[in-house]
Amino acid sequence: MGEARDSAARIEALDVLRGIAILGIMLLNIWGMGSVPGVESDPRIPGWSFADRTVWWLQQLFVEGTMRGLLSLLFGAGFVILASRPREGRSAFSIYYRRMAALIAFGLIHGYLLMWPGDILLIYGIAGLFLYPFRDLPARALIGLGLGGVAVITAIGTAAVVEGMNTREHAEAAIAVGASEDDERILAWQDYLAAIQPDLEADAQSRAARQGSLADNLAYKVTIAIKWNDLPGLSWWSLDALAMMLLGAGLFKAGFLGGGLPRDIYLKAALAGYAIGVPINLIETEQLVSAGFMVPIPIAEVTYQIGRLATTIGHAGLVLATLQTARGRHVLKIFAAPGRMALTTYIGETLIAQWLLFPGFALGLHGSISVGESWLIALSIAVVLTAFSTWWLRRFSMGPLEWLWRWLTYGQRPAFKRI
Repeated sequence: MGEARDSAARIEALDVLRGIAILGIMLLNIWGMGSVPGVESDPRIPGWSFADRTVWWLQQLFVEGTMRGLLSLLFGAGFVILASRPREGRSAFSIYYRRMAALIAFGLIHGYLLMWPGDILLIYGIAGLFLYPFRDLPARALIGLGLGGVAVITAIGTAAVVEGMNTREHAEAAIAVGASEDDERILAWQDYLAAIQPDLEADAQSRAARQGSLADNLAYKVTIAIKWNDLPGLSWWSLDALAMMLLGAGLFKAGFLGGGLPRDIYLKAALAGYAIGVPINLIETEQLVSAGFMVPIPIAEVTYQIGRLATTIGHAGLVLATLQTARGRHVLKIFAAPGRMALTTYIGETLIAQWLLFPGFALGLHGSISVGESWLIALSIAVVLTAFSTWWLRRFSMGPLEWLWRWLTYGQRPAFKRI
């Protein structure tokens, strides 16, 4: 009985974390879904009131990259659970890769047909294809591989910064002495300067498409999805996800993500994570503001992964520490329902935003909300989907898309109604 209670508590901890992450990621996605074109680069475009500035700073310090980070860690934990379950004669290999194939299919439908090019399911499915061979590694090895992956990504970013600085210095020196305009470095630097300027024509096309018909919206979003899902983009984001998944698998095997460690360990993890991550995020954000928003910040290529990973661990530690108190568990358990229905909730966010609130063929709110207003809408969507998932799970054993995913994974229809 004690082991069953411990197992249930570990699963609930994962559900709560997943629910917070899947709802929290909408705080970022809402910008691309509904605000004016260009807001991702310059948040001042739709308005810059005190509320807008407050929301933007909170996002930069605590949300940027961390909800995706939590989801990736939890994917790694889920991978460990799936790999350890009895198979009843079925091949663990075939079950796992059927599950990843289904996730990739969900991602393609979500990104292309449901009109959310910023989909993460495709990325997670691709990254998951490379995760299976590491299933039997101990916690320390998985954590080491995950941190190694983060280090590789950081090294790539650092190399890009160094190359960019060399290109700039070479180009400025060549221009100063009247070098030929055919110089490749000069052209590269000029291309860079042109790329960071606002593209007013592209913004106008985006606005017209989003405020147009279903066909206009679909054609525009498919074009964006094709652009974002090119080979370099998929490779980069899949490496990013894989590193965090390996780390999450290791943290789960070590007992951290399951919520079973002493509370003081989680409090120390939260304190250490925030002490490292928030100052890094603050420095990056201050430099972004000082540069006028549109200009990329070189230091972020070096520090971004460190800052977001540390802050993500801070979030996990704080939530897991809070869950070990009676009052905290009472408050946070509301997130368990959307966490159990994470796939349905994630797709539900897109359906509400991309098919009801923002496009011209529906309520037509696209391009009319500021940064602060976008969070109010995202939080309202979170309330609706939390209420829906809570209502649904009182009647059924799993969410509708979770049921479909399980069917595609195991090849047989699972029980749907609650017993």
